[in-house]
Amino acid sequence: MKALNALVSLLPLSIPVVEANGGGPVLPLLERARTAVVITDPQNDFLSEDGKLYGLLADSLRNLGVADHLEQLMRAAKSSGFVLAVDPLVFGSGDGAWSHPGILQRQLLDMGALQGWGAEFHGRYLPYINDAATVVVAPHKLYGPESNDLIFQLRSRGIDTVLLAGLVANLCVDSHLRALKENGFRVYVVKDAVAAPGEEAYRAALLNFGMIANGVLTTGEALAAMAH
Repeated sequence: MKALNALVSLLPLSIPVVEANGGGPVLPLLERARTAVVITDPQNDFLSEDGKLYGLLADSLRNLGVADHLEQLMRAAKSSGFVLAVDPLVFGSGDGAWSHPGILQRQLLDMGALQGWGAEFHGRYLPYINDAATVVVAPHKLYGPESNDLIFQLRSRGIDTVLLAGLVANLCVDSHLRALKENGFRVYVVKDAVAAPGEEAYRAALLNFGMIANGVLTTGEALAAMAH
């Protein structure tokens, strides 16, 4: 146990992509043909003020400027020739019959979250999503992409690198990061284009991002890397 504690104490809590000689992060080199911007859950229930889950994320969304940053990433993907993939969380009317959902899943099902209007993509992003080029994958049902076709869709397009952002930082974003890494992708998380239900949850997500991802970027750094 002492050895484990000593190891943990050596792990950095805030990890840049790479430290440059001048002290700033060195931007990742992104090949357009092999890189996708992946956005999880840009839907009304998370992002609209009338959404069932908006109140849980409101402070984080506002403090980080998440809605604007998501649009900036989508716009840059379109203008710079990167694949844009969107991976929504959607529940159907029959999903409430599941016999063993998790605690949060049960709550979401009982409140009718992420169904109907709440499951629709937020209106400000529709011009980017509905352009016939964006990859809109089948909905995931828990937190990661194991139950949908995201990984197949990315691999089928020769993608091996992902810029990851969206909702919710410590749940779907974290789970997508882990699944993509387990499947051999290089993943950079955009830390101010995610939101979490409170500062503690956000800090927990950042800690995991820093240990698991290939790098943790700001939106500005991601946009700069995409422009190279």
